Amino acid sequence: MKENDPENTVLVSATKGLWITLSLMLATLVVLVNALLWRGGASLGFMVAFIVLLPLSLAAALMQWWPLGRDARKSCRSTRVRHAVRFFGVALGISALATLLAGVAWSGGRVGNMLLVSGIALLPPAVLVGLFAWIAFRVREPEDLLTDGERLELAVSAHWTVFVTPLLLLALALGLALGPFGVPGLAAAAALYLIGLPGSAGLAMGQFMHSGAVLGERNLYLSHGLLRQSTVRLAREDVKAIGVKQNRWTRLLGQGKLSVVDRNAASCVVAGLRQPKRLLDRLDA
Repeated sequence: MKENDPENTVLVSATKGLWITLSLMLATLVVLVNALLWRGGASLGFMVAFIVLLPLSLAAALMQWWPLGRDARKSCRSTRVRHAVRFFGVALGISALATLLAGVAWSGGRVGNMLLVSGIALLPPAVLVGLFAWIAFRVREPEDLLTDGERLELAVSAHWTVFVTPLLLLALALGLALGPFGVPGLAAAAALYLIGLPGSAGLAMGQFMHSGAVLGERNLYLSHGLLRQSTVRLAREDVKAIGVKQNRWTRLLGQGKLSVVDRNAASCVVAGLRQPKRLLDRLDA
């Protein structure tokens, strides 16, 4: 491939964007740990830095995946990026485990308590990076399933707004932890951060990576899944029913679920798609 190839330029740009995103996320974790370890003005300073870096890292992640979603996913499958993410996930896991064990061993003292809190704070990022490493490098684009010579009519990808719910949960957890709610607020924040955030973010990641629908001139291709991507190919004449499911929230965000039933009464539901009604209108046309 030539160096001035526009496609190659896009892939390099996407790779650089991924490194920027990972660097911002790492800096966010560092200032969070320091905010937990320090007291007084230093702790407040690190907390302010965390509040600034967190939305920056999230914004960088959203810009990385939208609108260059396909190109970014391709860049993620490069050997260097795979190794970097895996090493980052392993490092986070080891750090979380080591600080938790040290915190339990030295519990009762200030250092032990801070280590315990730091270990707990590192658990969700370690889980999410591990999920990303498992999911991102096994993704197949639905367009790759098109048969030789088949013309693409319409491709519907996942909407980046699938991440809105985990972002709102994270904001709620921070509000409960930093607000004047006492022990009940801290307990609720811990539950949201340790259970709600990884669960909702993992679901959103699976939908964003795996959900897709492609309409060819002869077949309909669907992809979906949480931890592993499943793909379905249906001849257009075998599609007996197709519909879109949306509630007020998903309609506001511009996303929805596509439900397809074939001639054998088997159904397939693909969630988190960007304006899936376009596919319905094209099939009905």
